[in-house]
Amino acid sequence: MLIIGALDTAAQRYVDDLSHNQQFQLTVYTPSRVRLAESIQALTEEVLDEGGLTAAMLDQDVVVALVPTIRLTAMVKTLVTAANATGTRSLMISRTDDIDDLPGEIRMARQQLAQAQLHYDFITGLGGIGTLLGSTPVPSEVIPFDPLTGQQAG
Repeated sequence: MLIIGALDTAAQRYVDDLSHNQQFQLTVYTPSRVRLAESIQALTEEVLDEGGLTAAMLDQDVVVALVPTIRLTAMVKTLVTAANATGTRSLMISRTDDIDDLPGEIRMARQQLAQAQLHYDFITGLGGIGTLLGSTPVPSEVIPFDPLTGQQAG
């Protein structure tokens, strides 16, 4: 599975939890410099780089893009180009925010996908990814945190 996009704290935790699920062999293509589990292949690249994204998409059975609404049209254009180059026929696109005042961005992205004749799913947030995959992530170890000291408790 290829996960594309910037990883905030919640997305990092979600990817880490997915890495514990033996069903998935994860590759993450992100502009974020983040620490990920050793089992995850991490590629730190700009997500709008068509060549890099195309290379990352090769031989991936599932492609999930984490995209803020404001960048949706540009990201979908790049995803469609890479998908066409690699023969990928299905994409999962998860909006990483709940901005509803950019309906043109969402409409344009859907039009681009329809014209590309790709199967796609639009999701808002991380929760729907597991539902569409038919799997939920395995929770990682919970480390207690002491808010008074700002350190791990225990």
